Amino acid sequence: MNLIRISISAAFFASTFTAFAQNTPPVVTSQIADFTEYAAAPARSLDLTTAFADSDVSAAVRMTTVLGTMDFELFGQTKPITVANFLKYVDQGHYFITDSTTQQLASSFIHRSVTGFVIQGGGYIGTVDPADPNKQNVKPTQVLPFAAIQNEPGISNKRGTIAMAKLAGDPNSATCEWFVNLADNGGAPNNLDTQNGGFTVFGRVANNGMSVANAIAALPDYNAGSPFDSLPLRNYTSPNPVKVQNLVSVPTIARISPLNFSAISDNTAAVDVVVSGTKLLVSGKQIGTAHITVTATDLDGAMVSQQFTVNVVAAPGRLVQLSTRMQVGTGDNALIGGFIMRGPSPKRLMIRGIGPSSGLNGALADPTLELHDGTGAVIASNDNWGDASNKQDIIDTGIAPASPNESAILITVPSDPNNANYTAIVRGVNNTTGLGLVEVYDLDSGPGSTLLNISTRGQVNVDPNALIAGFFVGGTDSKNILVRAIGPSLPPANVPNPLADPILELRNGNGTLIDQNDDWGTSQNKTAIQNSGVAPTNAKESAVLQTLAAGPYTAIVRGVNGGTGVGSVEVYQLP
Repeated sequence: MNLIRISISAAFFASTFTAFAQNTPPVVTSQIADFTEYAAAPARSLDLTTAFADSDVSAAVRMTTVLGTMDFELFGQTKPITVANFLKYVDQGHYFITDSTTQQLASSFIHRSVTGFVIQGGGYIGTVDPADPNKQNVKPTQVLPFAAIQNEPGISNKRGTIAMAKLAGDPNSATCEWFVNLADNGGAPNNLDTQNGGFTVFGRVANNGMSVANAIAALPDYNAGSPFDSLPLRNYTSPNPVKVQNLVSVPTIARISPLNFSAISDNTAAVDVVVSGTKLLVSGKQIGTAHITVTATDLDGAMVSQQFTVNVVAAPGRLVQLSTRMQVGTGDNALIGGFIMRGPSPKRLMIRGIGPSSGLNGALADPTLELHDGTGAVIASNDNWGDASNKQDIIDTGIAPASPNESAILITVPSDPNNANYTAIVRGVNNTTGLGLVEVYDLDSGPGSTLLNISTRGQVNVDPNALIAGFFVGGTDSKNILVRAIGPSLPPANVPNPLADPILELRNGNGTLIDQNDDWGTSQNKTAIQNSGVAPTNAKESAVLQTLAAGPYTAIVRGVNGGTGVGSVEVYQLP
């Protein structure tokens, strides 16, 4: 058990520490570049952690006790071993355990309080005594420790600093227990800077967190036998059994950002800004220019700011959303959506696998999603979007799936001036089947690479299991769009049962028929289709080419006379 054991030696009084845990203000690490934004485009997300840094703090942890919250600023730059060790306990949930008696989550508690000296925690969890029929009396469980770490002394144990506890006589014995200094304990009479090799200070209590530490220290403490001989308790009357509710429990311990951010726009009619955690969401609302001021404030209130300019211009016509719907089967009958990007710059995309929220009869209950690059390698996958590591970023897009069982991938992928190919695959968990959708959203809000095409291959059946592609033309300009329905030309080695004679419909957002085709050579736009460079290669295949205004559209592929088979629907944005 990791306890502070102070043995004062006269030899130690000659040594003093010159390093103190003094706060320094945050700094600008890189200038946010000016940029151009399309009006009414999705918000641009800027990672503010790449633009600002807390110069003396590497990470922060919020420790919420039953008496209030203490924020710990951690000195990972100077005490990397100790900070990494502490964060390992936090990140892996070692300060919590499921109580085998109550089957509820039990948390650690402050197990030591010495007035004018320290409060100490991290060593024990407030579990219930299984022998208590009322399941209230406490029988602590020791925190499962990782291996002991190397001592890293050097910062003085001043009031408000956080240090690691260790075994007497062993400088390198710290594991899970930490303490907060209630006074300047580096020198006499406690001499923590040199006692037992010096106690490693690895952080400090930020802002007004010491008021909580003082409140804990002000509680009466009781001798419940070692190691609980200075145990702070709430609402306790001796000699009754100590109950869990008497402990100074720590119900939550979690990482927080060392910096808080705020932002203002000097022209909110043109540009709106919202801070979400460590991200800045910038939305172009109408044509104009705005100067954005972003401020980073550390947990002690020190701050620094920088400014950048956003120019909002009219958005050109372009494909901004592509989707396809079909009956999702197993094996090769998964829903496979391929898409192409062209241009020099990476593109931010949201890809969704939708089922339950579609409202369709026989919808896929639990879709999974994979994203493959042009080599076929899986570059991202998801099952249940709420489990994604960037869940908050998905929420911030405003298009998070409506069902927790649906999937989403939010990713920035490379593009190429000569086309970059990607494939999204939707399957059902445990080989379940049903109607599903794959959707690709272009989240870039300014000039750059272009989302050119989506194509989906799958089994075409009679309604309601036709093959359906949806797309959205954004911007203010009309755009030339070519849609193809492919069947006979699909490679026979991979497609044993191609759709022999596909027919194609194109409808607008109101469901009104805009164009239809059976056999592309009969189209009145045959010459333009030929000149596009993407005309179907089989006379039985279908194509429509239209100049479309901004808005949503739907392409539907069926078989002539109710024919069925494997077909492909493809949507192309043309110059």
